[in-house]
Amino acid sequence: MNNQKAFLGINLDLLENPKYKNLDSRAMMLYALYADRYSASMNNARLGNTAFVDDMGVFIRFTNELAAKVLHVSKQKVTDFRKELSDLDLIKVVREGLKGYKIYVYPVQQTPSNVELLLPWKNHTITVQKVTSDWTILSKIEFCKNLKLSTQNVDISVSRISESTCSSKTDTSLSHSSLSHVFLNNNGLDNNARAREENEIQPNQSNKNPYHSLPEKIKNSFVDVFGFITKPMAIELHSLISQSNEDMVNYVITSSKGHKITNAIAYIKAAITNALKRGDKCAQDMINFYNNNVKNTFTGYKKSLSKRFMSEEEVNAMIKKDEEEMRQNDPEFYARLQEIKRRNAEKAKRKPVIPIYKLGY
Repeated sequence: MNNQKAFLGINLDLLENPKYKNLDSRAMMLYALYADRYSASMNNARLGNTAFVDDMGVFIRFTNELAAKVLHVSKQKVTDFRKELSDLDLIKVVREGLKGYKIYVYPVQQTPSNVELLLPWKNHTITVQKVTSDWTILSKIEFCKNLKLSTQNVDISVSRISESTCSSKTDTSLSHSSLSHVFLNNNGLDNNARAREENEIQPNQSNKNPYHSLPEKIKNSFVDVFGFITKPMAIELHSLISQSNEDMVNYVITSSKGHKITNAIAYIKAAITNALKRGDKCAQDMINFYNNNVKNTFTGYKKSLSKRFMSEEEVNAMIKKDEEEMRQNDPEFYARLQEIKRRNAEKAKRKPVIPIYKLGY
């Protein structure tokens, strides 16, 4: 069997839970398609792409035409299956525009513990717990200290029996096949064991989420203005805080509320960069620059726009002035214009003639 092929997984709770006993098997496949697409949207959201995120959460777009081709059924059947899923609270469909739809995928309800499973041989829930043993590293160091060798090829890699915990009595295997070194004294073995210990500790430190180390003020303001914070965003925010300070970054975030900003991190980075170029040292310097330069500029622009519009009296006075200048400079053209205006006024006063016919009996 080739394990490299992609497959579509069916949640076994759809088969076991009595709540879904009347659900069509093809509707289950449709839900599996939705769940697969939902995982892609969720992955994009974690990477910072909010194209499939709104106020209600992460959504997908999956047309009935595509689903009908995949399931080899008609579009009407797909509509029926989608209604079944919606009635069971597995999905929620929201219309977007005239023909578009947003689909929100909800998790399958777990089978109650008092229900007898139809497939008892299958593990419905798998719990994986990773436990790191401190003795594994210490045993290497103690082993190296107790060795009394002059020159010998020794592999000090320790293989652990697959158990959740291990003690000092656990069997170890020494093999010359994978990793062999030449040690002249015990100090070399100690240094090698210490280097391995550092290499095993570093990955655990790199797995820390930078979101948790962000200041609470930054997290609250960012979530209020832009939404959730992904790991790349948290890394960028840490970099901006180190370049400037916490108050400056927080001011940029809070002052951008109400504006249409497509890329929050790029906007904050540009604002902090410009502030540092101006020589701003704190958030108050940024506020002073805004009040003295940006705010007054836009206020004057808005005031100047109001002078473009004229009242009805001003327009009539300007027309009369132009007609008087025309009468003095070009009397003939003025007379023709007055004749045209007179005829238009007479046409407006005329009423249409409605013929009345006498009906005979």
